[in-house]
This record gives sequence, C-alpha cells and structure tokens, in this order.
Amino acid sequence: MTKRKLSLDLLDEDSALQAIETVGNLADENQIAWALAGGLAVILYGSDRLTKVVDIFAAKPLPLEKEGVLVQGGERYNIETSKKTVALYWITRSDEAKRFYQEALKDAVMIQDVPILTPEWLVILKYIAGRFKDQEDGVFLLRKKGLVNRTKVKEMIINIGSVETWAAFKSGLERWYDLADGRTQPVKEGYID
Repeated sequence: MTKRKLSLDLLDEDSALQAIETVGNLADENQIAWALAGGLAVILYGSDRLTKVVDIFAAKPLPLEKEGVLVQGGERYNIETSKKTVALYWITRSDEAKRFYQEALKDAVMIQDVPILTPEWLVILKYIAGRFKDQEDGVFLLRKKGLVNRTKVKEMIINIGSVETWAAFKSGLERWYDLADGRTQPVKEGYID
C-alpha cells in the first residue's frame, strides 16, 4: 500500500486575518467597497465551522493577478501570508442575484475594524447560493436567539425584488426557520408533501 500524506489545508486564524488585512488595505487604497462573507463571516457570528478560503463581496475586482474566474462573477486570488498561501474568492456577481449582493455590500457593518455582511444578508445570500453548507450556515445563524431579524429578512427580499420574489423564497426560508427552531412539520392529513 502506498502511503500518502493527509492534508486538510484548513485556514488558520492568523493566515485568515493577514489575508483579509492585505486585500482590505488594497481595496481601501483603490476605493473598492468590500465586506467579509462566507464561512469566515459565519464564524465571526459564533459558528465553530471550518473553512479553507476567504470569501469577500466587492464592488469591483482588485488590481491583482487572478488565479481564476468565479462562475457567479468575481476572481480567485492567492494571497501570501507568513504561514501559507490563502485562497481568496473576491465575489462581484455578474448573474441574476447581483442586486442582492450590491445591497448586502451597502449594508455591511464593522466588526473588529472589518466590514462584514449582516446576519440577515448572510441568510438571504446563503439561501440564494443553495449548497448544503449554505443551509447549515443559514440555520446556524437563525438558531442564535436575537441575531437574525426574520421580519427584516422578508422586508429586504421584497425591497430588492417584490412580493412575488418573497413568494419564491418563502417556503424554503420557512423550512430553515423550522430547522433552526427545532420544529418539524408533519404533512396534513389528506395532503401529499
């Protein structure tokens, strides 16, 4: 049997902070609006989840050499830190969800001198992203008492889209609310789920 070295390549705190500081300074120098998103944002709101990358939403690309292009709009950069090279997803969105991301960026709040998406926007954008890990993150945020204003989530969706847009989100988000609150909904007798 051939032995291979096991490497998880998870992001450590020092490397994450150095990468954020590096690109944050560059963005600020170039007057580019940006905010921390993704797994690191969820971690700052209290999650113990792990991540391998830094996700940042931004108004436009950085003046850096890109390692790749993101399908949804944006660029991947490799940021050198004292310990390792950090993968950074600089998300600008060029798809149907762009307006949601632009508004989320405008509403970013400062936490420890770093702009970060609000919990409400993280729930909405994680719902749009639609992966299993996004559902886990969304449910985690919703589970934390007093962190996410669910009425505000609805209002934000309606303000960006319409009542019909809310209708498209409603049943899925209500399922997340049920999961966060520890509720399961039995199918009503005579109905098919």
